[in-house]
Amino acid sequence: MIVSREVTFKAYHSHHGMLFEPNHPHDFSVVIGIEGECNEEGFVCDYRAVKRTFNRLIKKRLHEQNLDLLFEFPTSENLAKWIWNELKIFYPLSFIEVREKAHSRAVYREAKI
Repeated sequence: MIVSREVTFKAYHSHHGMLFEPNHPHDFSVVIGIEGECNEEGFVCDYRAVKRTFNRLIKKRLHEQNLDLLFEFPTSENLAKWIWNELKIFYPLSFIEVREKAHSRAVYREAKI
C-alpha cells in the first residue's frame, strides 16, 4: 500500500547555470509517499505525525528562506532528493514529489535493491 501526505512551505530561489532567473518566490508543495502494510486498524502511518516530522526537520529550515544560501542549485529535483535523505530514517518512503507550481514537479525515488 502506498499512502501520501501533502505539506507546503514558502521559499525563494534563483537559477544560474543552464537557466537564468533572478530570485523569485514559490509556494512549494511536497508530497511524501510512504509504502507499507496496513496495521490491524487499517493504517499505514499517522498522517499527522508525517506532517509534524516534516515541519520539524524540513519546513523549519526552508520556510521563507533564500534557498540559494542552502543549496548550490536549489532546483525541485535537488530539493526532492534532499528531503528524501532527511526523512528516510523515519519512514519507509516510496517517493518524494516537489512542486514549484501546479504544472511543474519533480519526483524522487530510490532504486529498490
